[in-house]
Amino acid sequence: MEKKPAGSSLSKALTMLNHVCTSPVPLRFAELVDLSELPKATAHRQLNTLLEHGLVRFDEHKQAYYPGYGLLALAHRTWANLDIRDVAAAPMRDLWSSTQETIHLAVLDDAEVIYIDKLESPKSLRLYSAVGKKGPVYCTGVGKAILAYLPEAKQQDIIHQQNFIRHTEHTLTTPQALEGNLQQIKDTGISLDLEEHEIGIKCVAAPIFNARHQVVAAISVTAPAFRTDDASYETMKGLVKSAADDISKRLGACD
Repeated sequence: MEKKPAGSSLSKALTMLNHVCTSPVPLRFAELVDLSELPKATAHRQLNTLLEHGLVRFDEHKQAYYPGYGLLALAHRTWANLDIRDVAAAPMRDLWSSTQETIHLAVLDDAEVIYIDKLESPKSLRLYSAVGKKGPVYCTGVGKAILAYLPEAKQQDIIHQQNFIRHTEHTLTTPQALEGNLQQIKDTGISLDLEEHEIGIKCVAAPIFNARHQVVAAISVTAPAFRTDDASYETMKGLVKSAADDISKRLGACD
């Protein structure tokens, strides 16, 4: 007697697709019927629909089903249309709620960073940054967080475009000093701006990655030095890293 599971046609097709995509080995028709608990006729119909749309493919030789190349096209269009500000909105709010300090989201723009979103601290704090404003990559937390994870050729190209203006006594002013700092960032996953761009202002930043593990942005917490003792600074590091990881996962990045 045929099995009679409940659910819409779409739900059944998605269930079948999920089994094909998550199985560690290619599945045959009989195995998919058992896993999905669908009647054979229904399973066959759903698989044919998925095949027609390129979401699964069938290997005649192995008589087994594989994820279809149509999934890659869908994923590419989805990622291309994602607005990172929308993806990052909830983690940014959570980070703001946890720290009550200013939160920045920034992306690379040629050899600089541009701030694309900002949540202001409810406490009094006047900063250089503003949405749409650009900043140097070599002495901002978000800039260095992105720069550290770029392919070496692109990283070197950007480093050699920097003017290395000394904004404060803490600014890194040579390519060698910056490269040493970038290695530390790669070792820890955290980028620090220790009053390098503005005196009295400290920043903790972390990189954000897409599904191909390419760095696409950075998120940071910025606070006045007098509000950041060692304990609070360590807490901020963990919170920023967690927020960046959350956004990366929402963009499809894997651990």
